Amino acid sequence: MVEVRRITADDGGLLRRTRIAALSDAPGDATTTVARAVARDDLHWEESAAANASGPLQATFFAEHPDQAGEVVGMVGAYANQDGTVNIVGLWSAEGFRDIGVADELLAATASWAQQSGTARLRIWVVERNEHARLFYERQGFEATGTSIPYEPDPRISQLEMIRPL
Repeated sequence: MVEVRRITADDGGLLRRTRIAALSDAPGDATTTVARAVARDDLHWEESAAANASGPLQATFFAEHPDQAGEVVGMVGAYANQDGTVNIVGLWSAEGFRDIGVADELLAATASWAQQSGTARLRIWVVERNEHARLFYERQGFEATGTSIPYEPDPRISQLEMIRPL
């Protein structure tokens, strides 16, 4: 179906294109905007790729279609906190690759990386109006904690915390 891999330090341009595609596809579910992503220079994306390519503190994974080299059809980012939690950010599957297991594969890669880093749990903040995402994470073993925070672009909307023990 897809091949999931951790990005490499040379993936800055691909990271930029993929992140902009994801933000363009679902602009109301991220805490940044397409305009902000477009405005970032090449150095930002090169440094981001290098930082997410190795090590136990942050990681980004791409899902690629095996028949189309270099075509990213999904992406997820993650970063570790000192309290033993890995935060999942920016989980995205391209149109045509949703509800067929791409997000499951990306989440599995993230969980594996987190476990290798000695992490105790995964955390995701889900925009309260995104029932589809909330239900997906519940199927993946996440549970709402009852904690919420304001959604940065529109503080009238909340993000709900969901945790999955590893």
